[in-house]
Amino acid sequence: MAMRSGRPGPLSVDANGLQLGSPPKAAAPVRPAERPPPERYRRLPTGAHGMARDEVARDQRERLQRAMTELIADRGYQAVRILDLTQLAHVSRPTFYELYPDKEELLLAAYNDIAARTATTALAAFDRKGPMEVRLRAAMHAFADLAAAEPHAMSLFLIGAFGAGPKALARRKEAVEALERQIQASRDRTPAPHAADLTVKVILGGIREVAVARLHHGTARELHKIGDELITWAFSYPAKLPPGLDATPPGPRDEPRAERSFSSERARRAQVRLPSGRHDLPREVVESSQRERILDATAEIVAEKGLAALTIPEIASRANVSHETFYEMFKTKMDAFLSTQKVGMELALGRGVQAWEAHMPDWPRAIDAGLRGVVEYLVAEPAFAHLTIVDAFGASPETVAIRDELLRAFATYFEPGYTLAPAGVEVPAITAEAVVGGCWQVLHHYISNDRIDELADAAPQLTYMMLTPFLGSKLAAETALSSPALREHEPAHEPAGA
Repeated sequence: MAMRSGRPGPLSVDANGLQLGSPPKAAAPVRPAERPPPERYRRLPTGAHGMARDEVARDQRERLQRAMTELIADRGYQAVRILDLTQLAHVSRPTFYELYPDKEELLLAAYNDIAARTATTALAAFDRKGPMEVRLRAAMHAFADLAAAEPHAMSLFLIGAFGAGPKALARRKEAVEALERQIQASRDRTPAPHAADLTVKVILGGIREVAVARLHHGTARELHKIGDELITWAFSYPAKLPPGLDATPPGPRDEPRAERSFSSERARRAQVRLPSGRHDLPREVVESSQRERILDATAEIVAEKGLAALTIPEIASRANVSHETFYEMFKTKMDAFLSTQKVGMELALGRGVQAWEAHMPDWPRAIDAGLRGVVEYLVAEPAFAHLTIVDAFGASPETVAIRDELLRAFATYFEPGYTLAPAGVEVPAITAEAVVGGCWQVLHHYISNDRIDELADAAPQLTYMMLTPFLGSKLAAETALSSPALREHEPAHEPAGA
């Protein structure tokens, strides 16, 4: 397969940190302005209409849930108001509170509905006799059809829970883990009885990321066409993980999030005040220092408490700047959040690119080095890691756009792999995007479970996951097993007879 051209635009450094080129023009995200016909939100007849009370309540609940899915797709959960919901759904405010105590409970109800319908639809297609690959293709096509028919609801299922609070995240985690267990059990019934620890997470994560990108750009109908490519990619991974690459997915820590430290060397430097009184520092130096401190303070607060708890007074206090200084640089706290996300993701990409370029033209080794560069950055900057990979995911359409741009940039560094595939090996065009998305979801899993310090142990297996679709399992394992990341974390062996 011919290598596609194109690399990310050159990285440059200015007072705001590493910068990517302007985002490519793409189809506009799906917006609630593209609403369904009016009858979908029809008002119930006034006066005596003969409808049972429970039927009326069911209709009102359905309309409120549809309104929630569309408004989240447009502006993110945090910006949705109950007034917006009642106006779009054509129900009164008192009726809303008769049905739901608050907007969070409405979100959970809407999420439960689409999660249940997604699982039922996909499993009904999967639950048939025949080869595993045929059954998975049927399930993938069923998922794609549902996404095309209900893009707003599917967006809620895949990313809408992020930024909506701990209850929504817990509900999402339950749904994802249940699906992973079902797929793991299916793989365990294949001839190779032991499935790789992270394989299912990478596969499901890759499919999710590919779907999220299509939903964000309003091209969900493409999923049916690329569904077969995704299944071909998924079957490039053997069910049995090569010996020596085990990395058990972490469970959550018991320590409460707010009691953990997200400090880093960068953040500690950022807390140092500039000299008080008159000084000879150029204005651009002063402003750069203030901006850096604001970004670091934003990252730490969000990592500790979540986006909903972020306030401008606390940002200013931690950054040692006045409120006036904050407003000179950012209009709102969300502006500061978006800038922090962008700088954090660009710095992670920059660290990976630097390592990648140092090892080219040995592409497999360059991929391994690039991954280690990203992991080292994330471990060194836990607050930025948490904000950019966990808290920013689905917080708003803007955060999704920043994320999509960076993942596309990462994917271009996999293009040389298409030319290295062994003869007769099919490497679907979607592979680079799916691999990057799947591994990104694994990073999300470790960081969201507060096991970021264990990422280095998982890096060799992630290298294997990245390379296997291009090189085959054997060569990918050889590269991963010879990785410095693995050798650095091997336990010391005592001399014989000790």
